[in-house]
Amino acid sequence: MSTLPGVDLRALRDEEASPAQMFAILKQRRRTFFVVFGACMLAAALYCALATRRYQAIGQIQVQKETLGSFGLDESVLGGADAPTSDALDYNVTLQTEARILQSDSLALQVIRELHLETTQDFFPPKKDQWGLPSWLFFWKKPLEPLTVGLDQAPDRRYAALKRFASHLKVEPITGTRLIEVRYSSPDPKLAAAVVNHLIAALMEYSYQSRFAATSQASQWLSAQLDDLRGQTERLQAKALMLERDTGVYGEDESHNIVLARLEALNQAWAEAESNRILKESIYRAASSGDPELISGLGGNAAAGSIPSMANSLGLLQNLRSQEATVRAELDQDRVRYGQNYPRIAELQAEWNSIQKAIQEEVHRIGERARTDYEIARRAEVDAHTAFEKQKRLAGDLNNKAVAFALAKQEAEGSRQVYENLLAKLKEAGVLEGLRSTNITVVNPARVPSPAHPKSPNVLLCFAAALVMGLFSGSAAAFAEHAADHTIRSLESVEKMTGGPVLGLIPIPGCGPAMTKARASDQIMTIRYTDAPFAESLRMLRTTLMLSRSSNPPQVLLVTSPGAGEGKSTVSLELASVLAQQGARVLLAECDLRRPVLSGRTGVQSRSALSAALSNEGICPVPEPLPEMPNLDVLLGGPAPPFPAELLGSRRMQNLVQRWRNEYDFVVLDGPPLLPVADAAVLLRHCDAVLLLCRHGLTERRALKRGWDTLLRHAPAGMVMGAVLNAVPEGSSDFYEYYGYRSKGHGA
Repeated sequence: MSTLPGVDLRALRDEEASPAQMFAILKQRRRTFFVVFGACMLAAALYCALATRRYQAIGQIQVQKETLGSFGLDESVLGGADAPTSDALDYNVTLQTEARILQSDSLALQVIRELHLETTQDFFPPKKDQWGLPSWLFFWKKPLEPLTVGLDQAPDRRYAALKRFASHLKVEPITGTRLIEVRYSSPDPKLAAAVVNHLIAALMEYSYQSRFAATSQASQWLSAQLDDLRGQTERLQAKALMLERDTGVYGEDESHNIVLARLEALNQAWAEAESNRILKESIYRAASSGDPELISGLGGNAAAGSIPSMANSLGLLQNLRSQEATVRAELDQDRVRYGQNYPRIAELQAEWNSIQKAIQEEVHRIGERARTDYEIARRAEVDAHTAFEKQKRLAGDLNNKAVAFALAKQEAEGSRQVYENLLAKLKEAGVLEGLRSTNITVVNPARVPSPAHPKSPNVLLCFAAALVMGLFSGSAAAFAEHAADHTIRSLESVEKMTGGPVLGLIPIPGCGPAMTKARASDQIMTIRYTDAPFAESLRMLRTTLMLSRSSNPPQVLLVTSPGAGEGKSTVSLELASVLAQQGARVLLAECDLRRPVLSGRTGVQSRSALSAALSNEGICPVPEPLPEMPNLDVLLGGPAPPFPAELLGSRRMQNLVQRWRNEYDFVVLDGPPLLPVADAAVLLRHCDAVLLLCRHGLTERRALKRGWDTLLRHAPAGMVMGAVLNAVPEGSSDFYEYYGYRSKGHGA
């Protein structure tokens, strides 16, 4: 089979969504888009026209830092807990607290009662004629309890009133300032300003009452505590005087304490005795070693040299060591020089032995003297330590008494200071109870807003929101409709489903009043209205078919579709007429034997039909010429036979087609639907070309895909195959893109 060059019939792939494709979908579904968009804009217009006008009043208050009162008195009464040195975080907490108090139920109920808000339009207005509608339709405006019952005894009505009041109130601290902005909206501009001003006044009254209550409670508590505190102070002072007499301290400080002075002296004596014992012990241990070399080295020690007897002994020992060294050197020299038998050697040896003996005796004497000194130093240290511990016990007893005295004195002074401070606070509280002050000031009181500038409805904001919502909702609706629509609506869909060429695109045959009239009279429109886009598209299809094969154009053409009602009979008739308009002899054979329709559309009454000729070989079909075009003959299908598929695939049908090839230049077969029955599949072997017709907005993608696959399976080799998109709407962009005609949607 032949198709357009370079086209893979089985290359079916899903294309990624691109902005151009999305725009094409919106353009294709523009009716849905504009309906949804218009509905959003209409809803915004109705809301702006019917919504109640609301006016917003704005007031501003300043929350000042806590400072001393007007008379220099600390208004916190109990001290510096609210001192002005609080940081930014504490102050931000204060602002948030004041804002929450403004939004509290207590202040809201107070304002509702003072201004009688329950009878206003926002709450429970008096009953009026609601355009003749029954009252139960406005159930939300009916109070749950009678208005004669107070809000404190009507929980349901109170809940509803507080909710409605809070919905119209907005309290917001202004960032970076000490200001709080209060806003309230109401249909009555005067009422809106009154609510804001009353709410601010209620906050200031609440602030004063809370301070007054706290001051009164503190004053009562201070009065009850002062008597007990005064008696406690007196008892503590008496105890301090008694302990002062028991301490034995002469004077105001520690320098007049004899016990501690003696303790310090004994401590110093003990430290000196310990140091001396350590020194004597080190000398004793060195002398006990018996090493002359080590003992003589003590002579260079400043501590050992400070002892006179030890210094003399160490000096004598060092002299003996020096003599020993001299005699030893001379003895060694003579032995080397004169030998062992030299007489002087014996004298030197005797002298050296004598010096050795003297050294040993002196070492022994030094050791005994060091031991004696060490024992004396040790006993002195023990005696000093014993005296220190005894004095320490005496000082400990005295210190306990001094500590008790100091604590008692400090406690008495502290109690007296607390008493004096509380007494001063009690006097301040008496003044503050009558001082009316608050840290809240009104910066901008709420003023009546202009009736010409309501807060809501905001027309610009409403239409802007409607515009955004309309664009979004319209696009979503268009995409949803496109996703739910499985029919063929574009050339891209045909190419995607078939993978083959689109041989033509035919618009709806109704462009203009003349074409509409022609359709009503069932005339061949390509004959009378040659300049209409419908006729031009069929002539373009004719040209495409003539050029589809390089050697010779296809002679026998089959027009079919996946299902019924897709316009194949109309296209077959109009295509046969445009083929006949160029002077060729054309036969239009109605091969849809199950549902023949050409008789009613052409007005031809055939003497012999195709079904009769196929059923009986003795009958020869006689085509009838059309009055408007003598070289176009029409062969009707006739009565429906029992087995149409077998007749169309018979030898008789093959012979008829062969005879038609000899008698006519072109044969157009108006075939049956491809998918419901097998009639069109058996006709393929008699044809040179097949047109698979799909109707815009009617043929489903799956049906087109299955129909094309059926053609691929049954069509013989060398057959020209192609799809034709039929009944394209007048405003479709595909028509302009394919043929270059501008529809009404694209301008002149």
